[in-house]
Amino acid sequence: MFHVAKGRWVVLLLLGALAAVQAGCSYVSSGAEAKPELLKPVKKKEELYEVKSGSLVKQIRGVGVFIPSSPKYYQYTIGGKLGVIRAQPGDTVNKGDVLLELDPGDMPLKIAQQKLVVAKAEDSLETAKGDDDKEKLRLAGLNREVEQARLEGLEQNLAKTKLLAERAGKVVFLDFMKPGDTITSYKDVIALADPQQMLFQYSSTIGADLSAIEKDMTAEITFNGKVYTGKVVQTPRTAPTATSQQMSDRNARTVLIEMDGIPPGAQFGSQGDVTIVTDKKENVLTIPRVGLRSYQGRNFVHVKDGDSRKEIDVEKGLETATEVEIRRGLKAGQQVILNN
Repeated sequence: MFHVAKGRWVVLLLLGALAAVQAGCSYVSSGAEAKPELLKPVKKKEELYEVKSGSLVKQIRGVGVFIPSSPKYYQYTIGGKLGVIRAQPGDTVNKGDVLLELDPGDMPLKIAQQKLVVAKAEDSLETAKGDDDKEKLRLAGLNREVEQARLEGLEQNLAKTKLLAERAGKVVFLDFMKPGDTITSYKDVIALADPQQMLFQYSSTIGADLSAIEKDMTAEITFNGKVYTGKVVQTPRTAPTATSQQMSDRNARTVLIEMDGIPPGAQFGSQGDVTIVTDKKENVLTIPRVGLRSYQGRNFVHVKDGDSRKEIDVEKGLETATEVEIRRGLKAGQQVILNN
């Protein structure tokens, strides 16, 4: 009997708990359902630009260096082993200074021996003068001339082992070599330049377009905060024929400028800023380049038309890095939409 009653109580407790849960669910569901908050769409602000007339300047700007305008290159007329390097790049030398020396080998000894031979020939000539033998005197004289010529030839060859500066200047080039290396004849080994004769060289990055630069164009060089003028004397199109692929590649991206005057303090290797105006137009309609749209060869812009926008085909003209000339399609005062 006790176990039956206990089972009933358990059933009643379970039914009561279930009823409580259902009542709670009914209470929650009977309340007002929360609705998600609706966000208002954000209207993107249009970036406008008013079309106006003005000047448009296309220019090339960069950093260049001062270089020698007419370096003097030196070569050996004979070959041999390099003995001594007496001048290094950047050194200032005077006329007559020794720049390089080849190893003379046993040439000094041969010269000393030949001087002895000449001295003996001179003694024989003096002896022949005291004899009453014209033929002996003639032969002695010829022998002395021959031996003297041999001596002078040896001395000239010794002199050729030294490269002497033909003028004062600064060493601007020295071939990669060291004492003991073999030097071939008629190869440029060292160069001097006058520090007062300089050009300004601008070399663009690979792929940059220098085709708009013409010879004799005006250039402005900014050095130590001051602006100096010059003119273009060499462009990639007017560069001389290159003797190597390396030189050809360099000429293809290099412009040389002749200064009206050398700036105070400028030296070989000094840097400066260069500006070359390649085109300029006055009183033209311009817009930022970001406002010009292109698709399949068609150029067009979006302009503000009341509360909407209108698409207009245009013809572009001169372009710079930031602006573009509009030749046809727009008029001053219109509002061009720059952003999408």
